[in-house]
Amino acid sequence: MADNTLTRRKWIGRITFAFLGLFLIFCQLIPLETVPPGLGGTSLWPIEQRGATPSSPIEFETFADPKRWIMPSFLLLLTVTWVSRRPSFAPVFVIAAIFFLADMLFQRPPGLWTALVVILTEILRSRARHMRTMPFWLEWATVSTGIAVISGIYWFTLSMVLVSDASIGLGLLQLSLNILAYPLVVFLSYILFGVSRPAPGQVDELGHRI
Repeated sequence: MADNTLTRRKWIGRITFAFLGLFLIFCQLIPLETVPPGLGGTSLWPIEQRGATPSSPIEFETFADPKRWIMPSFLLLLTVTWVSRRPSFAPVFVIAAIFFLADMLFQRPPGLWTALVVILTEILRSRARHMRTMPFWLEWATVSTGIAVISGIYWFTLSMVLVSDASIGLGLLQLSLNILAYPLVVFLSYILFGVSRPAPGQVDELGHRI
């Protein structure tokens, strides 16, 4: 009975993680056009286009400015949070499938960001038991360093193969927001889904160390 309870809890966590990942991808695919002018509206003069005849109405073509804001990567933050705190809830095959799907849908180089995220999460998974005794600020610094490293490798790789990507300014802004938003994702994961660091030496119903 205890074994069934443990297995059920683990699979519920995995299914929840998978659905949350798909939900976050879906949210990123939703077009958001209600952007204030200061955050990427239009400050360019419209181009006047006259009709073929003098009596034709005059049309104006408006060009929008590039957006100067970006959201944190909540999919990445969710993944590193759950891997660091409950590795069994975020298996590597689920992480790889979700991020590869995101690569395809967001038209990123297929597999590049996925591979970097898998490498980072496997490193965090291997250190998850040691991170339980860390103060939160040290956990935050460890995860932030990992995110910064894979982001830098990703940008460098794209620049080497001459693949166009967002400006470095937007990339640095998103990196900063990712680091700042990590505590929020940790808090929400705990409040909404009970994802927390097991206490040192904590065991499951079978007496196995978690």
